[in-house]
Amino acid sequence: MRILIVDDNRDILDLVQRILTAEGHSIIIARNGLEALQREAEHRPDLIVLDVNLPYLDGWEVCRQIKARRSVPIIILSVRAEAVDMERSRNAGADDHVLKPFEINDLIERIARLSGTSLA
Repeated sequence: MRILIVDDNRDILDLVQRILTAEGHSIIIARNGLEALQREAEHRPDLIVLDVNLPYLDGWEVCRQIKARRSVPIIILSVRAEAVDMERSRNAGADDHVLKPFEINDLIERIARLSGTSLA
């Protein structure tokens, strides 16, 4: 599966990329909101893991714009844990909201559930 990971934190990008590549996924990376929209349009990923706090456009706006064009599962991955933040994720069209710090196995399970694939 082709997954777009969007985060401005290099450590998070490296960790998630390494783990998901080991799970057999093809990874596309973006480091800001504008780059996320460009990569999504170019590569049409099967699933997106999207941070909220991004340069240029926040993750919620990126999510809204992508969901306006096509239906693709989007997981918000964010330190924002308030109820209002979860509601903003839902209102933007996100399919899930995972809190940082996160358990990698939890993220893998959520990706599998949203993509309809089974865990290895």
